[in-house]
Amino acid sequence: MGTLSVDALVIKEVNVGEADKIITLFARNKGKIQASARGARNPRSRLVAATQFLCYSSFVLYKGKELYRVNQCEVIESFYNIRKSIESLSYATYFVDLASEVMKEGYGDNNLLKLLLNTLYVLSNNKKDPMLLKSIYELRLMSLIGYAPNLLACVHCGGSGERMFFNSISGGLVCDNCVEHLNGRSDLAVSEGTLSAMRYILYSKMNRLYSFEVSPRVQKELEAITKDFLLTHIGKEIKSLKYLENIIGKQNY
Repeated sequence: MGTLSVDALVIKEVNVGEADKIITLFARNKGKIQASARGARNPRSRLVAATQFLCYSSFVLYKGKELYRVNQCEVIESFYNIRKSIESLSYATYFVDLASEVMKEGYGDNNLLKLLLNTLYVLSNNKKDPMLLKSIYELRLMSLIGYAPNLLACVHCGGSGERMFFNSISGGLVCDNCVEHLNGRSDLAVSEGTLSAMRYILYSKMNRLYSFEVSPRVQKELEAITKDFLLTHIGKEIKSLKYLENIIGKQNY
């Protein structure tokens, strides 16, 4: 029976029997892994803390016939503050679910894991308006999985106009001349401030990703654009997004 030592974020937990649970991990270099944590729901178990949802922990796993089994684990970061607020927990759950949705089985996307961990850290420490945090996360995630929008020029003619629009289906900017010929597709106006923010989100280094602020107008535009772009290319709604919208009282962005 092989042994695997790995740092991983717990992205799901399912109770089994009286004291066991099966956890899903987003593991560095390994991607998504399922593991059985025997006795982890027993308050006296040494596995309790590190196998909780949202805990980033160091694991020693044994390879079983069907699942890995947790042998040892130790908390690296618990993101404890997120659990203090139903709103923060709802944001975190959405961030995790979105990453899980786009993650390829058995493929370790360390850049996606780093984005998720950094986002949870910022959320946990109340360092950014969570709605802005959501837009940043959505756009950068889409870029990481191969859906970076064209923010340099009109995707149809390569030019620019006095007013620019964002078209999710076309995958980027559309000038005011071309927007009239898109047969009723959804087009969202983009101000210069919003365009600058989107370019920063796409091209900045990861450790500088959250080091900017925007005006309320720009934030509102970002919310609409990133959500529309995400749902257009993901192809389905994330259930936890609906729940999040209910929690924060915004049914329409």
